Order: sequence, then structure tokens, then C-alpha cells
Amino acid sequence: MTVFACLRCGAVLTEDLEALPLSELDEPVAPCDLEPGEDCPAWVPLGRFAVDPDPFGPPHVPSSTDERIHVSAGPRNTVLIHPDDLIVRRLHPDLSRRNGCCGLDGCDGPNLVCDCGNEIATESSDCWTSRVVRLEPLAVVRTA
Repeated sequence: MTVFACLRCGAVLTEDLEALPLSELDEPVAPCDLEPGEDCPAWVPLGRFAVDPDPFGPPHVPSSTDERIHVSAGPRNTVLIHPDDLIVRRLHPDLSRRNGCCGLDGCDGPNLVCDCGNEIATESSDCWTSRVVRLEPLAVVRTA
């Protein structure tokens, strides 16, 4: 089992989690894909985590195949967790990081900080996004 902590101050950020290969996760579902009134499931099951090897978030750069299309050049290996597994959840003080209409869209960089101010995660919880928290790989440390 694994706990994630803030790299800067050492505060425990998550419940005790068990690794899950990314390939075993179902395709993410967004509330807009569901029937009215139906609850949107989180992308990652409670008590589990997966590592996404692909880049996520800003900065966005022109695609190598088409300059008109921008792709993420953000950090690789973000740690995907269920939103309820995050113990420390403080919204980023910069309002430009907290965009969304029904929740947080997660498109503008980390939107959650540790009590010490370290940018620890990006939450996606808007009406058009899947429900997930992505821990920043350079801001957290994995402990046993």
C-alpha cells in the first residue's frame, strides 16, 4: 500500500492507496455523458491509484503533425486518484486556476495546494470532465 505526501513539508496528502495499472481503468465518464440525475462515477476507484505516463496540462504546444492543434507538454506520470482519497484539499489562491462552471475543469494547471502552499494536484470535477485528482509528480513523494 502507498501513501502520498507533500514533497515540500511532508504532510500526508492521501489515504493508503493500492496501485492499479492504468490499462485496468475504464474509460473516463463525464456527467454530460449520463442521463439527467445520474451520479457520475470517479475515474479511479476509491482506495486505488494509477500513473498516467502521458503529458497532462499546461503548457500546451503546437502538435508535431499540425501546428494549428495544441497538445499538452505538461508533466508526465501524474498520479490519478479518487477525489475522496485526497486528505488535503485547499483551492489554489490564484483564481485563474479555478475555472469551470459546475466544478473545477482542471485545464489551467494545478488547482489544489497543500497547507504549505505547494501546488500538489489538479482536480477535474466539472460537468464536462471526468471526476479525478491528478497528483503532481514533482510535488509529491510516495511513501510505503
